[in-house]
Amino acid sequence: MKVSLIISSENTTLEKDLKMVLSDLRTFYMKYVPGHGESERERRKAFEELSKMKHDIEDADVIIYARSYGVFSKRGWNEFKKFFSVPVVISTESIINTLKRKGSQNVFLVTPYNQFRHDYEVKWLRDFGFKVIGSIAMGRTGGPAIASTPYQLVQDSVSIGHRNQEVDSIYVACTILSTIPILDKLKGEKPVITAASAILEELENVRQRRS
Repeated sequence: MKVSLIISSENTTLEKDLKMVLSDLRTFYMKYVPGHGESERERRKAFEELSKMKHDIEDADVIIYARSYGVFSKRGWNEFKKFFSVPVVISTESIINTLKRKGSQNVFLVTPYNQFRHDYEVKWLRDFGFKVIGSIAMGRTGGPAIASTPYQLVQDSVSIGHRNQEVDSIYVACTILSTIPILDKLKGEKPVITAASAILEELENVRQRRS
């Protein structure tokens, strides 16, 4: 399956990680800009940037939009899907869908973020009906700091979630955070969903629908 990957210029990890499991992957970078991409102006700018690459991006069986920018809401998901002429796997939608498929209600959240961005992730999950029972913010700001997060720090944070008796699943945020190489090491008593693993699960669903 031919896949086009759209990521932020800050994301130096996901392409490498996905190439461990995908044989035909082309990557397209979008300029990093601060903000969440939820305003009309931000969204318009994003589509203007994507328009310049649209023809090449659509030369694929499926597109992965591996950013949260502009797609924190269902409205954003729908607008990005309408923009492209081939199926689109959206990271944020994949996360929500995967959590729901696992029957998640009480979530333990792990993020690499500073406290301000971490709190936004807590609110985002709650807005979709999940209870955030506990959480860990690793306190890293910016793409380079997140990309260089030690695997052991991620594993230690997830292990705390596994020991929380109130939790029914663990969610590890951010597509810049490298998790694909350690997915087996994150396993434990609770299901663990990472931003990257949710994308792969949604991608497999697309593949099965095409076959």
